Amino acid sequence: MKNRVIGCVSAMTMAGVMAFGGFQVPAMAATGDNDGVIQFQKVLEMQNAAGASVPDVTYTYTIVPGTGIGATATSPEVKPGVGTPTVSDVSYTNADTITAQEVAKTGSITFPEGTFTAPGIYRYVLTESANSNTDITDVDGNVRYVDVYVVNDDVNGGYKINASVFTEAAVTPTFDENNRAQYGDKNDEITDKYQTYELSLDKVVEGNMGDKNRKFNFTINFSGPANASFTFGDETVTLDGRGNGSVSLALSHTDVAAEITGIPSTVTYTVTENLNSSEGYDTGFAVAKGTGAAQTVAKDETASDATKVTATEQTMTKADNAVTVTNTRVTPSPTGVMLSVTPYALLAGLASALGALFFRRKKLS
Repeated sequence: MKNRVIGCVSAMTMAGVMAFGGFQVPAMAATGDNDGVIQFQKVLEMQNAAGASVPDVTYTYTIVPGTGIGATATSPEVKPGVGTPTVSDVSYTNADTITAQEVAKTGSITFPEGTFTAPGIYRYVLTESANSNTDITDVDGNVRYVDVYVVNDDVNGGYKINASVFTEAAVTPTFDENNRAQYGDKNDEITDKYQTYELSLDKVVEGNMGDKNRKFNFTINFSGPANASFTFGDETVTLDGRGNGSVSLALSHTDVAAEITGIPSTVTYTVTENLNSSEGYDTGFAVAKGTGAAQTVAKDETASDATKVTATEQTMTKADNAVTVTNTRVTPSPTGVMLSVTPYALLAGLASALGALFFRRKKLS
C-alpha cells in the first residue's frame, strides 16, 4: 500500500482541539473527490502448496463500531465508529495467478455519503469470516482495528476520509515530540496460508522371474475439489467440474518414484496397475502417510479384472502419501529335474576322476 500523509489529533487542550500534521500511514487509498472508501489487502500464501492451483474460496467480512478512547495530553480522542459501512467480499479461484508464491487481493470498505457529521478519528472493528477449506489457516489473525481519519472537505463541503490505520490490536495512539500520532505496528494485510501434499508412486519387482527392467503401466484416479489442479513433472493434472481426474504413467523397478505435488488433503485416489493376470505376477499395495510406517492396502476386487488390479480408495489426509506397488513372480524348478540330472552328473564326475587317476598311473609306469 502507498504511504499517505494524514492528519493527527492534538489533545494539548481540555477541549481536545484537532490539529492535523504529517503522519505516514500505509493503509490509505483514494477513490474520488469525496473519498468514502478505504482498502486493505488479503494475502493467500502458497509457499507450502507447490504444484497446486489456487483454491476456490470466498472471504466475507463484518464491520462494527469499535470502543472510543478519550483525549489526553499525550493521545488524541478516538471516537466509536458511526454509520453502516459495507465491506466487499474477497474471492480466490483456480484461475488466479500466483506471484512470488502468493496471491494478493484488495478488499474495500465503503462508507456511504453522509456517514460522518463531524471531523475526527473513528474506530471500527473488521472481522474476516472463517472459511470451510481445512487446508487454509490464519497467519496473523482475522481481526483488524481500523481508525478512520475524517477531515473537512473544503472543496465539496461536508466531510471526507483523509486516511486510515489498520492494526491487529486495539492500540491507543500517542503523540511524539512533534505532536504526530504514533501506532507502533500497523498491518493492513490479512494473511492466510494454503498447504497441500504430495503423492508418490514407487515400483518394486521381486522374485526369480520378475522382470526388473520392464515398464509397468499405472492409472491414478482422483476425486476432489472441482477444477483443482496438481503437478506431475511437466504435466498438469486438472479435475473436471465434478472433481474427477486421472493421470497415467509407467514405472520400472529401477525408476525413481513418480511424484505428484499440490494435492489437497481432502482428495481421494485409487491406484490401478494395468497388468494381465495371465502373466503370473502377484501384485501388492502399501501406503505410508507422512513419517509413519507403510501399511498394506487391500485390493478392490470389484474394480479389478483379468487385465488390471486396483487398490482400495485412499484419502490423502494432511500428510504426504507414498504408495509402493510390488509385483512378485516366482517360478520353481520342475518336479524331478534335480533327481534325474544329479545321478548323471555324479557318474560323469566319477568317470573323470578315474580317467585322471588311470592316466597318471600310466605315466608313472
